[in-house]
Amino acid sequence: MIPYSLKQLSYFVAAAELKSTSAAARSLHISQPSISAAIKQLESTLGETLLIRHQGQGVTPTAHGRELVVRAKQLLNLAENLSFEKNAEASGSVVIGCFVDISPYYLPGILRDLDELYPGIRCRIVNAELFEIAHLLKQGELDIGITYGVLMEEGIDYECLKVVTPSAMLSADHPLSSLDKIPLRKLMEEPFVISDSPYSSDFLQNVLSSRGFLPKVAYNAQTFELQRGMVANGLGVSLSYTQPLCSKSYDGKEIVYRPIIEELPSQEIVLARNSNAALTAVTLPVWDLIRQAFAV
Repeated sequence: MIPYSLKQLSYFVAAAELKSTSAAARSLHISQPSISAAIKQLESTLGETLLIRHQGQGVTPTAHGRELVVRAKQLLNLAENLSFEKNAEASGSVVIGCFVDISPYYLPGILRDLDELYPGIRCRIVNAELFEIAHLLKQGELDIGITYGVLMEEGIDYECLKVVTPSAMLSADHPLSSLDKIPLRKLMEEPFVISDSPYSSDFLQNVLSSRGFLPKVAYNAQTFELQRGMVANGLGVSLSYTQPLCSKSYDGKEIVYRPIIEELPSQEIVLARNSNAALTAVTLPVWDLIRQAFAV
């Protein structure tokens, strides 16, 4: 006889993912004491501490708890889709993590298509930095990640979605914006607005230094939209692998992108998942939908 219930597992997973028993209770529309009691019973049954409780500050999964989240989610999704057939509607929950710089430009459309095609799949979004995606996948806090292929790690399966190359980012009235293609030497003569995002900034500076250039940094931007806004307001130029279709910054100033004459290293946008977490009847449709969205 199985000594624990699917309900206990679902309560535990919700609390572990949301880092709070109160938030889990609100999400599942039940009382917080019911969540806490179910998790304590599960811990007693397994003989393991699954969550570390912080007074007034939520909960944190233990190492064993993080491992259980991965296995429990697979079991719960399997249970929800026990009668899953080719034409049946998948149902369950999926957590998608996306690199913060690119999530506004890809995720909304993906979520729209997901709602239309798979209304039974509940999706939670986590915006993360480059160095966080693989860590969160390994910890079982994400089911699927979308990021740049800058930090490839063992234990993660990657699939290339799109190959992108850097372009010059300029204000619309910058003298260089009149050129169809820009020599890197000319761009490097200008004040530079560089991203403070870990690893992405290092990667770009390594690309430039390999060509013998050191950017004259005028400003550091903590977010991509701040970087775009600084460039749009003529505070400097930049190089970017991310090229939004929107040509305006938040304050309405125009931004233009121009290709670089020299060939610079390309970068992959990748789809990622924990190698030990097999695609299920719930995560597989989401994985395929994301792949199709980038193929357009």
